Amino acid sequence: MTRPVEKNKADFLTGRVFDIARACVHDGPGLRTVIYLKGCHLDCPWCHNMEGKSFEQEFSFDENLCIARTVNHRACTIDCPFKDNKPAHVGNEVYARIAGLCPSKAMKLAGRDYTVGTLVEEMMKDAVFLKQTNGGVTFSGGEPMAQHEFLFACADVLRTKGFHLAMETSGFWNGNLLKDVINRFDLILFDLKHGDPDKYKRFTGVDNKTVLGNLVRLLETNIDLELRITLVPGFNDSNEDIKAIADFIKTLRRKPPVRLLLFHRLASAKQALFRRDYPYAKIPLLPAHRLSEVALMLQDAGLKLCR
Repeated sequence: MTRPVEKNKADFLTGRVFDIARACVHDGPGLRTVIYLKGCHLDCPWCHNMEGKSFEQEFSFDENLCIARTVNHRACTIDCPFKDNKPAHVGNEVYARIAGLCPSKAMKLAGRDYTVGTLVEEMMKDAVFLKQTNGGVTFSGGEPMAQHEFLFACADVLRTKGFHLAMETSGFWNGNLLKDVINRFDLILFDLKHGDPDKYKRFTGVDNKTVLGNLVRLLETNIDLELRITLVPGFNDSNEDIKAIADFIKTLRRKPPVRLLLFHRLASAKQALFRRDYPYAKIPLLPAHRLSEVALMLQDAGLKLCR
């Protein structure tokens, strides 16, 4: 059995979180509190959480909330470079201070540092609510395993508090950590993007050998696992792509249930907030009936779909 992180070490471990979402219904059984850990080694151009890719702190600015712009300069008393639309490179510490002082919350910090204790304390606010709904805590990202020491330390404490724990992952992590994962989590939500190594690397920037290897080994254990396939236009939405994915799943020792998801462009709304382009902002959406067509293809291949 995996030995938990020593208490005194856990007390000083910190992790970077870019969001905490409550009362979520699509991230495991029951109602969930989802912790989004910052940082990911993949670079998927369609990523819905652009602020989750980098490990660095980032700052969003919503000019529609800025009272210096919507009212007048004198209405805001903080020294902020965004007042005159001239964001300066003044360093993260200054931006963090400005974000904390912003009276209208026009400027927000994406990437707050928590100790294990402070994050667990935050989760304890939801404990009764989550347990009464047969829910729990889900770690997402980014890629939560990119901060695995902090992740495991938090999981160790939360398990002692009786929380059901889930993790959403791309599968891109050191396979030597497999036992640490299965000893800590009740459910894995595994993002299966594609089975073709060339296409996977061309679109994400990494090879899928590690990803598929971790999936195979996870399914050799008894851990609950759900495959998640987001249909992305031009990447994995063709009949040939779906057949290749289905053929791969059929080779697995255990056939987990599959949840199909449609790509959406909600992240395009973040372009202005983070002052960067979202590559898929103008990619045409797939029609809703395509989800039903793909579902039938997978069912015809003998695979079970999540309801």
